[in-house]
Amino acid sequence: MALRTFAVEPPRPEQSKARPELDAMQGKPAPALQVSNWINGKPVQLSELKGKIVVLDFWATWCGPCIKAIPHANDISRKYAEKGVVFIGVCAQRGAEKMADTVKTHQIAYPVAADLTGDTVKAYKVNSFPDYYIIDRNGNLRWADFMNGDVEKAIEFLLAEK
Repeated sequence: MALRTFAVEPPRPEQSKARPELDAMQGKPAPALQVSNWINGKPVQLSELKGKIVVLDFWATWCGPCIKAIPHANDISRKYAEKGVVFIGVCAQRGAEKMADTVKTHQIAYPVAADLTGDTVKAYKVNSFPDYYIIDRNGNLRWADFMNGDVEKAIEFLLAEK
C-alpha cells in the first residue's frame, strides 16, 4: 500500500538518514503515548481513539517554529474536530517545566501533554521540532515526520477514505 499518495513538502536535511526507519513505521500500529501532565483535556491513550484520525504535534517550549505553528494547528484542530480528528500536542522533555505557561500564553486549544521521560519521542523517532505524525482510524501510523503545511492534506486524504 502506498502511504504517500499526495504531494508533500520536500524532506528536511535531518530527515534523510532517518527516513527509512520512519517509512518502516508507517502502516503499522502507532506506538503508545507515554506522556503526563495533560492540559486542555483528560489523559487519553491512542487505543481509546480508534475510529478517529489523530494528529500528534511534537513540539517544544523553546522552539520558535513550534510557537509560530500554533495558530495554524489551532485552526486545523478546530476545523476538523467535528469530523473525528483529534490533535494531541506532545511537549518535548527539555523545557516541559514551561509547558503550562506556554500553552496559556500562546493559547494552544487542543490537548497537550509532556513527554517527561523522552520515551514517546524515542518511540516515534522524532528528530526535529515541530514534527507531525498522522494516525488513521484503525490506529495505524500513516505518516511520520510531516511538516505543518502537509497536515491538512493528510487529514483530507484520510477523511475521504471512509
